[in-house]
Amino acid sequence: MKIDVHAHLAGVGSGGSGCWVSPKFRRSFMFRALGRIHGMRPDSPTGDADWAARLAAHVRGSEMDRAVALGFDAVCDASGEPDLARSQMVIPAGWVFRVCREHPELLPGPSINPARRDALERLEECIENGAVLLKWLPATQGIDPADPAHRPFYRRMADAGLPLLVHSGGSENTFAEVDPGLKELAKIRVPLQEGVPVIVAHLAAPVPFRRDPDQTPLLRALMAEFPHLWTDNSGMNNPARSATLGRLAADRELAVRTLHGSDFPVPSSPVWHIRRLGARRVAELLRVRNPLQREVAIKRALGTPDEVLTRAAEVLPNIGPAQRS
Repeated sequence: MKIDVHAHLAGVGSGGSGCWVSPKFRRSFMFRALGRIHGMRPDSPTGDADWAARLAAHVRGSEMDRAVALGFDAVCDASGEPDLARSQMVIPAGWVFRVCREHPELLPGPSINPARRDALERLEECIENGAVLLKWLPATQGIDPADPAHRPFYRRMADAGLPLLVHSGGSENTFAEVDPGLKELAKIRVPLQEGVPVIVAHLAAPVPFRRDPDQTPLLRALMAEFPHLWTDNSGMNNPARSATLGRLAADRELAVRTLHGSDFPVPSSPVWHIRRLGARRVAELLRVRNPLQREVAIKRALGTPDEVLTRAAEVLPNIGPAQRS
């Protein structure tokens, strides 16, 4: 089974979805640009459902069998309540599970802030409902992965075999960072010590114009220490990270611990690899209209081995028989 482990749901609350976008982020260039590129209709009463249906259709139109549909939790205040004044978007777990029931191509990847007062209760609900992973963007959600207060949360995840997909290493480009220090790669050592399978998004790749340090050596060291540490290659075919993908796509040491991810709806283009692939090959790849299939084709052209496409079926142990059919 070929699984895209990193595809985002989006929504503004239409149709009772419970999704929410802050007024500031809704006015942002990024929100408006992505909505225009992918045909999002934020004022439509079916806009949120349409987005999920569009993602499922992209899966059906590609060689991928499934995509993990990701949620997004709020920042929490000191009392453990959602702090919408510091949050930018909320895609609640309930909506994630609902669209995944409606679209068998999608697997649920909800997001729970472990600082929530009811975090363990919500985690239990996610496990019972068949979550295949949890998604965190620490620097944006205000989550400190190294906080020892989260250890009970990690232990329950480890008991359930539930992986954590976490953005660590390079800077975030879609959302503002409420605390940039929370993305430090070293912070994932705590969940790893508790036995949580961790998937580091974007190969922990640096963003050069943000002057990020290259944490690839640390990623390799952590992989040598923790056999349950993985990475995904999502969001790499854009100006921010394309140089890293070009350098590491065929790196065998990393490839055996890499899962495929698209980072949909973040735009993906082969033009950033024209020096490596040549103009003719880039032109061929640009003719692939399906964004999920184009992402696969670009990585394959760069030398990414095909086993990266299927490895998630081994790393996401909570995929049930119905989801495999």
